[in-house]
Amino acid sequence: MTGFFMRYCKKTNFLSSVSLFLFISTFCFITLAWATGSSLHIKTAALLPVDEAYILDADFDVNFSSEVENALSKGVSLTFLIEFQIVSPRQYWFDDEIVSASRQVTISYHALSRQYLLNQNNHQQTFASLQDAKEELSHLRGWQVVDKVLLKKGEIYHAALRIRLDQSRLPKPLQVDAIGSEDWDMVSERYRWTPALALQSPNK
Repeated sequence: MTGFFMRYCKKTNFLSSVSLFLFISTFCFITLAWATGSSLHIKTAALLPVDEAYILDADFDVNFSSEVENALSKGVSLTFLIEFQIVSPRQYWFDDEIVSASRQVTISYHALSRQYLLNQNNHQQTFASLQDAKEELSHLRGWQVVDKVLLKKGEIYHAALRIRLDQSRLPKPLQVDAIGSEDWDMVSERYRWTPALALQSPNK
């Protein structure tokens, strides 16, 4: 009986060790894949009233793979398009588009100064690290997207936002390599919401 019990314990401990090893290996593989991949994700978006218009504020998660970071350090510029749309939904027909707008943001590396440059809205900023540049890219603030005169009081509107890498701005050889590549196929899910718009008077 004692020998059987010892053999049973050894077998149980062996199976437990194998299960633990498989769990840790799977967890490390998933973590490594997530950490090294490129991705764009919209966390929040909101329309805020200012004077006679609405501005858009949004926050993104921005992750670059090691391949993308390496290309950036070698002089490849990354141009992102932030695309916004607001529509008036129609029950029996296509939605009525009120506004469609896009904004361009470019990250590049200046080898002589060893600084990262971020250009958006005709304004250039410099950063000592890529992490700082990505942090700035992650926060969109004060983008005026729609005039209040275009909106009617009491009507419901749907807004949508997306951010993506503009692959057409990559060097030609890299455009071919980027096709179907998880490193370069950076595009967020379309973020949709129904904003609460405080309009003082109807548009006639």
